[in-house]
Amino acid sequence: MTALMSVAGILGPLTTEVWAQGVPVPDELSSDRELPRREWITEIHPVPGRYGRPSYEASLTLREAIGRALDFNPAVKAAFLEIEARHGEEAQAGVKPNPELLMEIENFAGSKDKSSFGAAETTFSLTQTIELGDKRLRRLQAAHLDASLAGWDYETIRVQVATATARAYVDVVTAQERIKVLRDFVAIAEKTQASVDARVKGGKASPIELDRIIVASARAKALSKAEQARLEAAKRRLAVFWGAEKPDFGTAIGRLGGSKNVPALARLKSVIENNPALARWSDEVGRRIAQLDVEVGKSVPDFRVGAGVRHFAENDSVAAVASVSIPLQFFDTNKGNIVAAEQRIAKAEFDRETARAELVGALVEALGELDVAATQLRVFETEVLPPAQSAFDRTKVGYDEGKFDILNVLDAQRSVFEARLEILNARADYEKAKVRIEAIIGRDLGGL
Repeated sequence: MTALMSVAGILGPLTTEVWAQGVPVPDELSSDRELPRREWITEIHPVPGRYGRPSYEASLTLREAIGRALDFNPAVKAAFLEIEARHGEEAQAGVKPNPELLMEIENFAGSKDKSSFGAAETTFSLTQTIELGDKRLRRLQAAHLDASLAGWDYETIRVQVATATARAYVDVVTAQERIKVLRDFVAIAEKTQASVDARVKGGKASPIELDRIIVASARAKALSKAEQARLEAAKRRLAVFWGAEKPDFGTAIGRLGGSKNVPALARLKSVIENNPALARWSDEVGRRIAQLDVEVGKSVPDFRVGAGVRHFAENDSVAAVASVSIPLQFFDTNKGNIVAAEQRIAKAEFDRETARAELVGALVEALGELDVAATQLRVFETEVLPPAQSAFDRTKVGYDEGKFDILNVLDAQRSVFEARLEILNARADYEKAKVRIEAIIGRDLGGL
């Protein structure tokens, strides 16, 4: 079996182009005059992934497990639909105000000659708000960056789902390998029991020794059964990521690697910008700057123009009418919202540094876990397991020669298998810490 793959390699490059086709890219425009006159249609993209439940597979690789999670996990679909919703808001942001049709009737239902409609004046007019200060373009720029942020949030959800799936997959592989070790333990215990039974029957050993090895053999079988239950629970936890109520696969393909590489923190920090939770802040700062432009644009007053015809019922004559309306900014110049937008730009810089500090903290923690696991693996593989195996082999030979009792054999045997299980646990901890680090830096740890 091959070692587990890199999660970063399975996810591939981050998605950064999230705007819908057909919507003008506002960065390429300079004024409202370059925007389309009419509302454009937002293209609706199909939700990625699949619906329903995946079919049963006899074996499952890490790539297939992550693929299932990304295809069927509802959180990924929800994050994608938020991008589509932001596309709709982006298209709406660049729309011109609608014209208004106005009908007015004056000089009726009064007194004397104005009591009926004989002296009524009826006016039909169209009015249009003319936006100044490139408000449409500024709204579109802010909404465009909102959609971009939704794209980064989508990438963050994908990374989180893939990381959690990979860690659950490691638990399944670990349980599978622990079962193999425990089955070896059972086989050796049964072989030792047969040997002791023969010695007891030949009068070379006490029946008490047979009782002790029977207990040790039963304990080994109990541990093996418990690990089998732990495997089933781990498989259920993994299947939950794609919505399965029970395991829909047989065996997780792969093995825990023996790597003990621990990269330097400085090297990892230099590539931390690949994390979507941090990369999004470039667009977030840009969005807040665009929002400031929107508020500044609101300080420029719009005006309304209207034109129409008026009918005079007294003599059945008509005349043209026109109107212009300009707000006088005696009280509201939108200064409060402008100040708020300016402060949120400054806040965004601190928020970005906070996000970076949190990622570095998580990186330090994960790197510590990686270092601990690598150290344990190195010590158990080189300093614990070899002498324990040698002691067991010598004790077994000594027991057959009558130099040791069964307690010495059982103690040496237990030391060997405990060391093997500790090595598996250390490898699993290393793999899970590796997955966590790769999720933070956004690339394969093996390439550093």
